[in-house]
Amino acid sequence: MQDIKELFVAIGKPNVDENMQNLLSDGIIDSMDVIMLVVEIEKRYKKPLKSEFIINECFESFETIAAMIDKAMQ
Repeated sequence: MQDIKELFVAIGKPNVDENMQNLLSDGIIDSMDVIMLVVEIEKRYKKPLKSEFIINECFESFETIAAMIDKAMQ
């Protein structure tokens, strides 16, 4: 989960932590944050993230982000 935390720090959201849920639904992050996260993920893994993975459900918690990255980078 440290990798996910580093992504949030990179986009200027160091206050987001792994205990938080419903990140998008509760307005903790917004669509611009998602775009910045996608850019950071692509930079970190040196691979573009397919649009099928850029859906709200994938950005609700550290767990859903980690699962999405695992699936997307296979």
